[in-house]
Amino acid sequence: MTDYLDPTDSVAVPRQTAPRPASLDGKVVTLLDISKAKGDHLLDRIEELLRERTGARAIVRKKKPTFARPAPDALRQEIAGGTDVLVEALAD
Repeated sequence: MTDYLDPTDSVAVPRQTAPRPASLDGKVVTLLDISKAKGDHLLDRIEELLRERTGARAIVRKKKPTFARPAPDALRQEIAGGTDVLVEALAD
């Protein structure tokens, strides 16, 4: 198993990744743009590939207001309440 550290805390805190589904068939996939430059270009390509290669029930796009802060609670709750799989894009 791989260890992941969260660099957003004042000290590195071990974190675990969420379980991955065996397939995206029938799943709602949310693509989260964190508002960094060209992140939308990366998500455009990911969305294109997901539509071509998976049987996802829906692909939803969401965007954070700024990359400099965590997503607002309302956005996080909206994503958590209606998403099976989340892809977060970071690009410059």
